[in-house]
Amino acid sequence: MTARAVLAHAVVATLLLAGAAEATARGPVDERRHLDLVASAQPSDQRRDDRDVVVDEVVVREGDLKADVMATTVTTCHGCRGESAVLQVIYVPGPAAARFDNVASAWTQDCWDCRATALAVQVIVIGPGTRARPTNRALSVGASCATCVTATAAFQVVAQVDAVGPLPDPALAEITGWFEAQAAALRDAVVAPPAPRRAERAATRSLGDLRRVVVRALDGRTRSARVSVTR
Repeated sequence: MTARAVLAHAVVATLLLAGAAEATARGPVDERRHLDLVASAQPSDQRRDDRDVVVDEVVVREGDLKADVMATTVTTCHGCRGESAVLQVIYVPGPAAARFDNVASAWTQDCWDCRATALAVQVIVIGPGTRARPTNRALSVGASCATCVTATAAFQVVAQVDAVGPLPDPALAEITGWFEAQAAALRDAVVAPPAPRRAERAATRSLGDLRRVVVRALDGRTRSARVSVTR
């Protein structure tokens, strides 16, 4: 592995650990709930196409909460393809102070005709007593890479309901289908990159579709709905 590739991996590791370090400083471990969910694609000369998809649904019933979701892809080999995608559905029925961080990160370096995509989606359902602090970010980096292409998207929806319960199976199926469609859109974006404004408009429409599915299924209201894309 080259020195620049090592640097790329070190930067991604720093992104992953930064949130955890801040949470640890805020209180004892036994008084907090930390949920980390990561999809990571790292193609190499030995495995030129790498794809990692992670989907999780979880209920947090007590205590304060910090939930970190990250899709990260690092591509540093010629002609390699990397794709990471993560979907977290999280329910917080009890009163809590909750922080939700959602990040999509793609990095290409020192390679020709290489591609990297990352998709991070976080769907959060909270009760009326939960104090939520959501953040949502997408990042793309290309270094010493004239013909490489990256595309990332981060979607985050926080819905509030009077009584927190699980999403019905048809709604979960609809969200899963939506998630797969967004991953496919990113794959298309690195083959034929759309104009930036067109990509942003499409992402905003997709966010609206996701928000409507969640709110309609639970008869709730939107506390936060965010999208960030890079191409």
